[in-house]
Amino acid sequence: LAPDTFDDAYVGCAEEMEEKAAPLLKEEMVRHSLLRESWEAAREAWEHRRRGLTLPTGFKAQHGIAVMVYTNSSNTLYWELNQAVRTGGGSREFYMKHFPFKALHFYLTRALQLLQGSGGCSRGPGEVVFRGVGTLHFEPKRLGDSVRLGQFASSSLDKAVAHRFGNATFFSLRTCFGAPIQALSVFPEEREVLIPPHEVFLVTRFS
Repeated sequence: LAPDTFDDAYVGCAEEMEEKAAPLLKEEMVRHSLLRESWEAAREAWEHRRRGLTLPTGFKAQHGIAVMVYTNSSNTLYWELNQAVRTGGGSREFYMKHFPFKALHFYLTRALQLLQGSGGCSRGPGEVVFRGVGTLHFEPKRLGDSVRLGQFASSSLDKAVAHRFGNATFFSLRTCFGAPIQALSVFPEEREVLIPPHEVFLVTRFS
């Protein structure tokens, strides 16, 4: 169940973290040149993309920029973020000392929460999405197992698109917390739904 994943959803502390995130981002960009370069490039792209978008109440530029940073696969930042997410939740001390993307994780998580907007599974069964993985074969032990992907995980509303990313493991998921980011993605044709690290899935079928 990816026990070391940093999976904070900022429940009850989002407003407090919103105040801390801006100065924290500046500190982290000083220490991480790729984060700084990616954020600045995405900020320029956001100024063009935001025109004509209908965004939910509370959705700020930083949220949109974070999504664009993540979906820009021309560099390795999305991979570095997920590497950090997979190991950053082992302890609070480890997170505080060694997790290098606190602000980016917060802004991206909040972006998905605001874009998703429904409050999780309490208001419906969720959206069916697909995720193809090219190099890792995953098989649960039994039906009824709880699993999570342990990182920010890209999926698509289009099954054919997901197959292009691989078939070593092919997931059909019903997500309650994943958010459609097609309008903000660097690759809108992929019809992407981004799933946050904290979402847990129940295995109902596998082969």
